[in-house]
Amino acid sequence: MKKILTSLFLSAAVAFGTIPAHAEDGDLIRYAIWSNPKGTFHPTLYFTDYDRAVIFSVFSRLVTLDEKQNPQPSLAESWDYSEDGRTLTLHLRKGVKWHDGQPFTAEDVAYTYQTEAAPDFPRDRSPFVKYLEGFEDYSAGKSDILPGIRVVDDVTVAFTFKAPYAAAFSHFADKPVLAKHIWDKISLKTWNEASEALRNPVGTGPYKFVEFKPDQYVRLERNDDYFGGQPRTKTIIFRISNTQTAQSELINGELDIAEISSWNERDLQTYRDAGLRIVEQPGTSGQYLPFDTRNPKLSDKRVRQAIIHAINRQAIVDRLLFGHGAIFNTNAHPDSPYYPADLDPYAYDPQKARELLAEAGWKDSDGDGILDRDGQKFVFTLNYPTGNRTRELSAPIIQQNLKAVGIETELVSADFNTTLAILQDPECSFDGVLMGGTFRPGIYDNNFWWERFTSPDLTGYADAFNSSVDPGVLRENIGAWLKGVNDEAIRVWLYIPNQGYVLGPKVTDYQSHPYEPFAGIQNWAVSR
Repeated sequence: MKKILTSLFLSAAVAFGTIPAHAEDGDLIRYAIWSNPKGTFHPTLYFTDYDRAVIFSVFSRLVTLDEKQNPQPSLAESWDYSEDGRTLTLHLRKGVKWHDGQPFTAEDVAYTYQTEAAPDFPRDRSPFVKYLEGFEDYSAGKSDILPGIRVVDDVTVAFTFKAPYAAAFSHFADKPVLAKHIWDKISLKTWNEASEALRNPVGTGPYKFVEFKPDQYVRLERNDDYFGGQPRTKTIIFRISNTQTAQSELINGELDIAEISSWNERDLQTYRDAGLRIVEQPGTSGQYLPFDTRNPKLSDKRVRQAIIHAINRQAIVDRLLFGHGAIFNTNAHPDSPYYPADLDPYAYDPQKARELLAEAGWKDSDGDGILDRDGQKFVFTLNYPTGNRTRELSAPIIQQNLKAVGIETELVSADFNTTLAILQDPECSFDGVLMGGTFRPGIYDNNFWWERFTSPDLTGYADAFNSSVDPGVLRENIGAWLKGVNDEAIRVWLYIPNQGYVLGPKVTDYQSHPYEPFAGIQNWAVSR
């Protein structure tokens, strides 16, 4: 066995309950988020980054990731593998309590990940559970036992996979542990409708949930018994703001921390002139445009490839991000060690786009500038959510780019959750949806449920890299999978904005790094 150790506004806010009346300088940090959380504050059901911010502050994970994406101890203090690499045993921290005072045990860990594999789990299966021993029978309801997860004792839990599984720690870092004594009382198939529990989360993390006022804020109070030490700031407010008012709110002292929404040098200089600090990091979230590949207009990959060639992605980075970002060409961050060097870069090439569209049968038969096929005009409906200014501004640029190659584009905007619902409904047909997501280190998911896409070849590569911890096997098969995804053009990979934060003058201790923006939240502090 090998073991790894591992103002006016303030007065109004108090009156309306946004900020506790007793809060003083040094007791409060107000952090801006751009859209209303959905209110799914649940470790394995959440979907948006806005819910995730709350979840990662309230709940704890088995491991966190360091700046090089290596797992670091959290609820799990150490771990070891069996000789054949198939069984991973975690040794848990002792004495941890849930926010309601109940003890945290290995039963909570087993329950969290076992429910992901259960027949009635109300979300898509994660790749993680599919590789657990006994998953098929358990998920089909043929067995009441999932042998892939075993509680050894109160502080030890073992996971056994069909084959060595390299991405286990990535899943643990992405899905916190939930409280069995709370969720076991609720029918699994109704979890998505359990509003009271979803909106009143109980975790083991540095902050306790207090209140969610939709379209206004989420309020958290520190957990004095947090196993990582008492958090330095008493109250965290995740305030629903917007990119158009955040700058003045930061300058006026109504916000303490906000992501940078504009990399315009004039805006950055305004912050500097006001004595605010700017932190810039490599981006960890990609903006993209998924296609419904079942759609007859888009089922031919040449059409999808043409649309990517037609969009001037570098111009979006230069014009909207002022160069503070990068373009990418497959379902991984270019910093990934498995990112292939020989991907099709899909350079901006309107003529190439026209040629591919013509090969797929789309021509301008009546000379009106719009392509048609079999009597049907090529009209592309582009849905996009409000709340992210750069994404909103990219929509008309994409519209102009596509018009230049003969595709008429209709823009439809809605709030984030309404737009997301289009992608979440497998029966809903669409053309394209502007969306973004955070890269999850070490997770390469072959479940293209947004694009409704399948490929035996890609599935074969995924099966190979999800059944090994051998670096050579991983590199070969993940690389081939990423190259295949690139060739199929299942989405337009638009851009990766650099991650930036503006810190108010009272913020004295702030730590974060790419992929872990809230891992050090217990150490954030502001001056009195």
